[in-house]
Amino acid sequence: MIVKKLGMVSGGGFPGAGYNERKVAEGVARLMAMENVDAAIRHKVKLLHEAGFDCAGEIEKYLKERSRTYGNTKTTRFQFHIAASVKGQVMSADELTDFARQLMAEAGYGRQPYFVYYHHDTDNNHVHILSTRIQPNGFPIPDHHDYARLNAAANRILSSDINCDIQRMFSYGYLTEGQFANIIRSHGYKFERVDDSYVLFRGGVKATTISLSEIGRHISQGNDTRKERAKQLRAIIRKYKAEIAEGKVQNVENVKGHKGQKKKYVRRKANHDIRKIKGSNGKTLSQEQQRHMSELMDILKTKFGIDIHFQKDRNGEIRGYGIVDHNRKMALDGNTVMKLSELIDFAKKQERKECPLDIYRDLFSMEVRKSGMDGIMSIRLFDGSEHTRKMSPRQSAWYFNSPESEREDVAIRIAATMFSTEIFESVLQKYPVSDISSRIGSVNIIKMRDGGRAIRVVSADGFSATYPMTADELRFHARLQDNAANVYLCQLAILRITHEDATELTNRIKELTAKSTGSITLPLRQSDYTPEQAKAFTTHQCTALARLISRDISSSHSVNREWEVGKQSHYNHIDNQQSGTQLAI
Repeated sequence: MIVKKLGMVSGGGFPGAGYNERKVAEGVARLMAMENVDAAIRHKVKLLHEAGFDCAGEIEKYLKERSRTYGNTKTTRFQFHIAASVKGQVMSADELTDFARQLMAEAGYGRQPYFVYYHHDTDNNHVHILSTRIQPNGFPIPDHHDYARLNAAANRILSSDINCDIQRMFSYGYLTEGQFANIIRSHGYKFERVDDSYVLFRGGVKATTISLSEIGRHISQGNDTRKERAKQLRAIIRKYKAEIAEGKVQNVENVKGHKGQKKKYVRRKANHDIRKIKGSNGKTLSQEQQRHMSELMDILKTKFGIDIHFQKDRNGEIRGYGIVDHNRKMALDGNTVMKLSELIDFAKKQERKECPLDIYRDLFSMEVRKSGMDGIMSIRLFDGSEHTRKMSPRQSAWYFNSPESEREDVAIRIAATMFSTEIFESVLQKYPVSDISSRIGSVNIIKMRDGGRAIRVVSADGFSATYPMTADELRFHARLQDNAANVYLCQLAILRITHEDATELTNRIKELTAKSTGSITLPLRQSDYTPEQAKAFTTHQCTALARLISRDISSSHSVNREWEVGKQSHYNHIDNQQSGTQLAI
């Protein structure tokens, strides 16, 4: 709950009466209570409202008559007009009205005549309270530090709700302190980190404190559910980005109005951080791009209960974003769903004919950014893994000197050669040629001559192979016990064998490339391939990948294939859940 004191008005008038009555006439507000007022004015207002008339003149006249100073003050600021807004939780009209009564009593206006209007013309339901500062004795109620005083009173009234909010925050899954910070923002609080705790504020007033140790105690562990949800969110965002770019999605608007009254369309409040986002050209987004981004955020919030929070550096520039999924009660780093550069890119994709490179578009997304004279290539494979390497001067010159219409294909060929083993490895894990686990007889850890550790894999036919272990793998294994430790070693063995198979396939592609290009030898590093060699390499690699994937098209491994290749998604049905509209957060 945030309490705002509306603009001070001099001259002894009460323009708040006209404002609230106009909202009633538009069908987006309702007079809920008239406290400490005469029966005559109460009856008149009810009668006129029932007949559909505006009561601004009657209410303003009544408040003026109850604001006689008898010369006891020089002030002409008689009006007391505040708005109490719900953010981060849902309250009914009656609950908001009860809150307004308690707030007026806490603020010292409990005996003053006042009118409570319930408004629902914005994303956050709220009440307006109209009263007079002039007491029956002619003296005004002091208004020093009203903003802080009113919000402190609101926090006292809602202290139990604040405790519930904290418990609700901890019910969300999060992996980092930064993700928890986004959960705090989604529940309508601001905060500061002070020493070893977070101080939460509402309405500029301290609401509560959460220790860092308490935040750390509730940190979740990464699991397959989070990875699966990240894939779902990626599919949802891409779908609506495309529809927004093509003009198929209208602005998300709330339709307000009572039965028999004219409907009014109310836009959501704009997110000012969108104006600070910079595109790949280093400039802020255009008006159209800002509008598209705002529409996307509205859709995600309204249909799916998903909040996006942008993260700034010390200079106030947007460097990333986080996601709070209220439907699944979890917070995620936006980078695990899609990079910021892709999120803000609403450019319409040109229609193009099918080509062999399409198989790569299904397997990974990529990003090229400049670093000095050369470029840096980053890819995200369909299994969620990410890889980054520096491009060679030859690759950088090929990419940056290519026409804009050809750059995507050039980038794909460069990525396919640089990350060939990783691509084959991910495909073999998803579409295995054989059941590797059935070939493994035993797995154990041995000590090597250099003092390191390795896993020895003995196959069912007696053949053995040794693979070094990293320090992280050893530490993770040390925390496991009995069967869990053995299962982990078997998983490592499968990964090592799959990597060997992927390396073997890459070497075969190199041999074919050398023959087809008439090269005696290929460069030792794939990053030094000429454009002709890279084109030949990807041609042979496309054939191999297509055979690996199509070979398994009818098996159980291809059941979830559709979301990967960008066709009909098995997440499309999520659109109809309308989950975000009923959340009580």
